[in-house]
Amino acid sequence: MRRGALALCALALASCSSPPPAPPAPPPPRALTWREVTLPATAATVQDVAYCEDHWLAVGGLPTGPAAWRSTDGTTWTGVRLAPVSFYGRQSTIFTVACRGADAVAVGAASGGAHGNPRTSTWRSRPDGSWLEYEPAFVQFGGQDSVGVGAVAASLEAPAAWAIVGNWLGPDGSPGPALWHSADGATFDRSLVAPGSSARGTDVAPLPGGGWLVSGEAYGTTLTGASWTSKDGTAWTPVPVGGPLALVTPLGGGTLGVGPAGAWWYDGTAWQKRGGFGDANGWRFLTLSAAGDLGVMTAAAGSSCRLWTTRDGGATWEEASMPGPCRSPPRRWRRPR
Repeated sequence: MRRGALALCALALASCSSPPPAPPAPPPPRALTWREVTLPATAATVQDVAYCEDHWLAVGGLPTGPAAWRSTDGTTWTGVRLAPVSFYGRQSTIFTVACRGADAVAVGAASGGAHGNPRTSTWRSRPDGSWLEYEPAFVQFGGQDSVGVGAVAASLEAPAAWAIVGNWLGPDGSPGPALWHSADGATFDRSLVAPGSSARGTDVAPLPGGGWLVSGEAYGTTLTGASWTSKDGTAWTPVPVGGPLALVTPLGGGTLGVGPAGAWWYDGTAWQKRGGFGDANGWRFLTLSAAGDLGVMTAAAGSSCRLWTTRDGGATWEEASMPGPCRSPPRRWRRPR
């Protein structure tokens, strides 16, 4: 009996001193899968895509004028009925789109006039599903003080709000970031974000709780970063950032930004440095999008395109294969990037 008790005690001691089993390895990240889709139009060019809770929107142009398409599954697309009201609206290409549920706002332009400058107008969805063009005064987006008009964004929460980023000449004649903001998506008011600065606006993202973040680059002896936040699109507060920002997007309760110095994370108070992509100098950052914990970024490096993904808020990035052959798109006036 004593010998059995000693043996049992030894087994108990051995089991207590053994290290706990190692936790199971985390599952490998889910690979991206791609499926080519065909739009119901020949010679269509796609300039931007947005996801709107339960459907997709794509915008671009046809040889005959502007175009937009809608899909509930990403595979089968139908054309959106457009109602242009201006001469240039009928010839334009729609280059950016944003949405909140069933509501959509887009921006398009066509070159025209004696100097071939962009003639920019906005488009707003209607209850019947069609989009109506709103033709602004020429000096709203154009004219001698215009530098460029870029991406449109929609607010994350109610009340609905819309914003378009760009660049505009300030009172001293120097270019700087500008924002056009709207409560109804039909009429926009322009505000100068940082007049008299050496900065340029590059992108805009909605902030949790309302308001906007404009990203940018500041030009001096070296290229540095710049950003600004606003609750109402009118009064702006600069937020320092340690590197140039080309693109920004909402992600996980904050804002993810990317640029040649790598990725950055804005938590509502300050920017934090995240991971990088290696040598990104000279890259032209094309797209940045996020869903859940996944962020996807594309960039043009020389004559080729590259695609990177992150699943930890930009701390680490993994390069992925492009789903098909890709050439760097030409530079256009449509985006200040």
